[in-house]
Formats: sequence, C-alpha cells, structure tokens
Amino acid sequence: MLLLMCQVGSNRYAIDSCNVREVLPRVNLHRLSGDAPWLAGLLIHRGAAIPVLDLTQLTERTACPNRLSCRILIVEADLSGTPRIVGLLVEQVGLSETQFAPKDEAGEAAGSTALGRLCLDDQGIFQLIDMSLLIPESRQAVLFPATVKGR
Repeated sequence: MLLLMCQVGSNRYAIDSCNVREVLPRVNLHRLSGDAPWLAGLLIHRGAAIPVLDLTQLTERTACPNRLSCRILIVEADLSGTPRIVGLLVEQVGLSETQFAPKDEAGEAAGSTALGRLCLDDQGIFQLIDMSLLIPESRQAVLFPATVKGR
C-alpha cells in the first residue's frame, strides 16, 4: 500500500494515497468566523470551495506552524455515504510503501485510536487516518451545513 506520511510533533500519520487527489503547497486560505479552530479555512481550487482541516489543531490543539514543509492534501472522503472533497493541512509530507500484515499478526500495533489504525513499520508506530473518524458527523455539520441539515 502506498501511503502519504506526515508528522505532527513526534507522532506520525499516514493517509492511503488512493484517497489523495493532489498535494498542494500551503497557501493563504479564506478564514471563516466561528468556533471551529480545527477548520483552517476555505481553499478556492479549480472553481470549488474546499474546506481545509488543520491536522495539528485536531491532534495537538495548536495551529499548524507556517513552514515551508507544510502542504495541503486534497482528499476524497466517503462521509456518511456521500463522497466529499476536503483539504488537510499537514507537515512534512513524504511517500512510503508499506506492507501490512493481517490484523491479528505483527505489523499493526495494539488496536486503534480516535483517528484510525495504529500500524508499525521500520521507523516505528504511525496512525493510518480513517477520514470518517477524522470528520465525524459533528464536524460534517460545520463543513457542509446545508447538506447535513437536510437529513
């Protein structure tokens, strides 16, 4: 499996590259007012407004630093049965090809946590992000209010 790896503090995270449409440099985002510090803002890209979530804010409760190593991943996510495009502001992006052992064998650390499976590679433990866990319905209501209200 080809993964896009990123780092927040001393923790490593990964996203399946099949779900990543593009990797963009960090750009200025359109800030929105509100009480969602994890929402970095809106990216106008290819004629669409894409909400961008701050992975550092979601995991460490601090804003992603403004560094040259920061990127915006444009990710396709299946949220509550609806395909959505979201951006994810991350640091230190790189590729990794990782082989996973079956869930009950070595290769996966003990269980899963709030964002997805804990996995093990030659560099240590990383978390494979499950977008449906990263963006639960409570966050979807903030990101896509018109469509979630109509349910």
